Amino acid sequence: MTDAWQLAEAVNLRPEAFGGMAFHRERGVTLELDAEAYRFLCTYLEPQPLPPPAHPAACLVPQLVRLGFICLEGREGREGREGRGQGQAWMEQGQGQAWMEQGQGQALPLLSAPETVHLAITARCNLSCPGCYVPRPHAGPELTVPELRGLIDQWAHMRVFQLAVGGGEPLLYEGLFDVLAYARQQGVVPNLTTNGTLLDADAVWRLERAGVARANLSWSGPGGAHQVQSLVFTRALQALLDSTLHVGVNLLVTSALLPRLPRVLARLQALGVRRVTVLRPKPPASPSEVGTAWYSANRLRRADLLRLGAILNGWQGALELEVDSALVGLMGDVDPARLRWRAVYGCAAGRRTCTVWPDGRVTPCSFLADLSAGDVRRVPFAELWGQGENWGLLRDPTARPGGGCTGCAIALQCGGARCVARYERGDLFAGDVECPHCWEETPCVS
Repeated sequence: MTDAWQLAEAVNLRPEAFGGMAFHRERGVTLELDAEAYRFLCTYLEPQPLPPPAHPAACLVPQLVRLGFICLEGREGREGREGRGQGQAWMEQGQGQAWMEQGQGQALPLLSAPETVHLAITARCNLSCPGCYVPRPHAGPELTVPELRGLIDQWAHMRVFQLAVGGGEPLLYEGLFDVLAYARQQGVVPNLTTNGTLLDADAVWRLERAGVARANLSWSGPGGAHQVQSLVFTRALQALLDSTLHVGVNLLVTSALLPRLPRVLARLQALGVRRVTVLRPKPPASPSEVGTAWYSANRLRRADLLRLGAILNGWQGALELEVDSALVGLMGDVDPARLRWRAVYGCAAGRRTCTVWPDGRVTPCSFLADLSAGDVRRVPFAELWGQGENWGLLRDPTARPGGGCTGCAIALQCGGARCVARYERGDLFAGDVECPHCWEETPCVS
């Protein structure tokens, strides 16, 4: 009897103009598919045999099985699940096949809905880090729990895949657990990032009950503004590791931390951490004397990024490493088709992601906080996403990152860091001059 295979229950599908997207809710993995591949995956909504080797899609099947998108009928795997959250897998090796590699050389597609909405649920925080991206002061009252439930209903209707909840410090928001649980109930996967100082056994238990997929604990090392005592961080981390949650550490790698990075990674590994997301310092969203001075002192220059890439390569396999969108340029040797297949993009501000602030403003990302599309209290989210007012250049299908990004093999997948380009050149689409693949001379920051 021929085995019957089917789409895993944990997979969400969403059609797009270029084909469609598939998101694995329990692994946190997104696939981007052309029209032919998307139609093929949709055939497994009902159980059926795998295609014969001669079938054009047969080469795609091993990857779909390995990633858990299709499985034997009634036997959806429970082992090896990854709550990946928002990082990009380091040196992504997912194989996109030649038959589905159309679209190379085209602009980054604008999606019908964000893949991930970043929700800064509160601007309040119990720490005062000068490198923080939250604009100060933050005007306007916070969105209430009923207002956030209404937003989640809109996101669920649009088929947004994930909700990345942060702050400020999100545990200071009184209705946090209700919001997280409601997102899960509506089919939008909630993830949480916290500084960990307010985490205790009860808070972790409530995160589990709310259905949080992944909890990310932020760690700021040398060069950071606020040194949380090691004991506090270790206790919070242990509480998370003792839970059923997928746990990650967000590691902000400054120029001061970089020489110590191997030792930090070894320490995290010894504590039981498996997943580490490496973050690159960004220019302050609202330039201030303190924020600008912090960025100037802690930013990663081109030589630093080359060293960072070498360190990450050395740790590949020992830890499940991810990088934030501003470090995708380090993947310059990876086939762009592979990156697109696994939906690995660099700066996708306003095209694949956006940020909702505590006062209801919607911006393309947390570091372009001045480019507001409007207020969700006044305009439905779908309209704000669709019109993207003030996001024109980010969404211009003819726009290409200039400068040293010109001609780069993965320019369309990476795009450099737009916030860095604007800070350095005053041009949202200038090259990312710190990228190791960029030929531009790095300017001095005034």
